[in-house]
Amino acid sequence: MSDGPPAVHVHVHRVMAGAFPLRVADLLFTDDTLVVPEYRYLTPLSGILRDRHAVGAAAAERYREAGIGGLVEMAERTHRIAYADIELLRIYDGRFVGRPKVAIDVLAGPPYAYRVHAPVDVTALTDALASLGRRRGYAVERHGALGFDPYTSLRRFLADR
Repeated sequence: MSDGPPAVHVHVHRVMAGAFPLRVADLLFTDDTLVVPEYRYLTPLSGILRDRHAVGAAAAERYREAGIGGLVEMAERTHRIAYADIELLRIYDGRFVGRPKVAIDVLAGPPYAYRVHAPVDVTALTDALASLGRRRGYAVERHGALGFDPYTSLRRFLADR
């Protein structure tokens, strides 16, 4: 076992938290946990159109310079989700009109959900997360849909996810 930072097996850059208020984040699937640093709250109009790219670029630069620790330092808050707590990862391809979505169903509470705002190959992402899931004990499903459910969104909002 190494004393250095955990290895990142899958990094999904520039995602946006699915419940209001919107937050720019990254998904870092490391050796033993999913780390989700959330960087900034965005206003519905100008923040989404303008700031998400600036925040995403700053996060990418910080990751190149300082790795996971740099992203966690930059974040306003960070979720750490142990693989043992993940029941299922659902990946939605957005179905022509939306952005891809990664939903993380956990054993307790509502899921975490993130829309991917960086360019992504959904098939490659699904394959990488499924491979990691087989090794870490969680299932992965891909859905050819938008992945929106008002009830679930309300549950995430109330749980501040």
